[in-house]
Amino acid sequence: GFAFVGPYLSLDVHFAIGNFIRDGIRGGPIRVKGDGTPYRSYLYAADLAIWLWTILFQGVSCRPYNVGSDKNISIRDLAAVLTDAFGEELDVLIEEPTILGRPAERYVPATSRAIIELRLKENIALSQAIRRTIDWNLQLRWRKSVLEREI
Repeated sequence: GFAFVGPYLSLDVHFAIGNFIRDGIRGGPIRVKGDGTPYRSYLYAADLAIWLWTILFQGVSCRPYNVGSDKNISIRDLAAVLTDAFGEELDVLIEEPTILGRPAERYVPATSRAIIELRLKENIALSQAIRRTIDWNLQLRWRKSVLEREI
């Protein structure tokens, strides 16, 4: 598997998308710890579940399948998508300058085998996956605050 987004995504470990969601919930700024040039891809958790179940029941035994999105996005562009998802102007702070001439790092799966052989696809677009993850985390915070008031 590669990178995923959705409910239960930890917002306080080293995953950019979770950190960006946390930063946005706190009102910003969204902090990019590097220069923002690496490329990643994200698959929504519900799609992940569908992919894994399909591979388990329909995949060829002992045949590897990459699980994830093949739609890449730079970390810098991901931060911009997050600001749009929050619907407000959040500052994006890029902590390191880009080093010219250095190739961008890519961590994006080749999923053609799963797509062609098992007819798998992404059902939830990244922008919608982000919005759903934000909403879930805001609901979780609200539930926690209500419980704390009741105690």
